[in-house]
Amino acid sequence: MPIVPLKWYDARATAVFLEASEDTVKKHCREGKLEAKQVGFKKRWHVKGSSIAQLRKELNMDLDGG
Repeated sequence: MPIVPLKWYDARATAVFLEASEDTVKKHCREGKLEAKQVGFKKRWHVKGSSIAQLRKELNMDLDGG
């Protein structure tokens, strides 16, 4: 599934794209490695698609073009 740059993804979907755990995604959000915001009463992380794509590129995960 392609990453939509302007869409906001929850931590679970982001974890799938990054092939990482949700805890790792949350850590990246806290550290500012991902453009993210906390949403709702429970302050769940949501990450901008373009930020996911950029981190995948930095981690050399886009070698297959996806």
